[in-house]
Amino acid sequence: MQGKFAVLIYNPNSGKGKARERAIDFAENWKRQVGTELRLRPTKSLADIRVAANETYNEKETQIFMGGDGTLSESIQGISEKLNFKGLTKPVAFLPGGTGNSFLRDFEIKDYKTAREKFFAAFEKDLAVNIDSAIITYNKVNDDLSSGNESRRIMFNIWGVGLISDITKLAIRMRKIGSANYTIASLIKLLSHKPYELKTVIDGVEELLKCNMVTVSNSQFTGGKMQIAPHVRVNDGKLFLISPMLHSRLGLFANFPKIFKGDHVNHPQIKTGFIKKIEISHNKPLIMNVDGELEEGFNPRMQIHPSYFKIYMTP
Repeated sequence: MQGKFAVLIYNPNSGKGKARERAIDFAENWKRQVGTELRLRPTKSLADIRVAANETYNEKETQIFMGGDGTLSESIQGISEKLNFKGLTKPVAFLPGGTGNSFLRDFEIKDYKTAREKFFAAFEKDLAVNIDSAIITYNKVNDDLSSGNESRRIMFNIWGVGLISDITKLAIRMRKIGSANYTIASLIKLLSHKPYELKTVIDGVEELLKCNMVTVSNSQFTGGKMQIAPHVRVNDGKLFLISPMLHSRLGLFANFPKIFKGDHVNHPQIKTGFIKKIEISHNKPLIMNVDGELEEGFNPRMQIHPSYFKIYMTP
């Protein structure tokens, strides 16, 4: 481990500004344990995260990313664009810096100090864990709201359309209140929700879903503590689909608390199952939740890519 080099890309505004303090702390720990100076690269905006990840990718430095789930996802997106979505060739590291940090909960990491210690333990022994990802292909939305050029987006935590995107849109505006933002946004949106009708092709089988939402997960948690996909694992080569078909608001409210323990998957009106690919067609562009951030596009198509990248992590 001694004499190695790394760059820390972090969102200084995430976690109510705590990411900046954590970046300084991590740099001090890096210098003490590795003996070299850690290069710091703060980001200026959501778009700048992709730029920073792309620009700092090189063979000499390990890339370490700090932020919420959206920051981490944008980082992998930036590298993917540089590598033309062929998969990452060397391990990266994730550190929590946001309010949610759902993805790292799959590794029983709920705070920065735990993540820091797990990283140095793994980095010293060169231990890394494979992470599956999905590549979403969709058509961009032109200024006149027509279907535009094809675009690709990586996902390693959760993707969804419908109610989950409506909730995420509000939760993003409520980030200043902290980790409770998703819970509060969920309750607010449940009051005004109307079901969606989506044409789907799931692993080659056509199906019309009259549902509240469609989500596809690669990890167990979303929105912080919500265990939306309890049966999936980050490197099992599968995605987990959830599509509630609860057409009354009372039913939605009654089942919402079950998400925190993963009990909702047993409900007879909630479609669940492991999948490898899905296509959704709709006459209007869909707002997509991609690892906690929002993107808009026509007719999204998604497929699993096992072991797409690696992160430094102890077993």
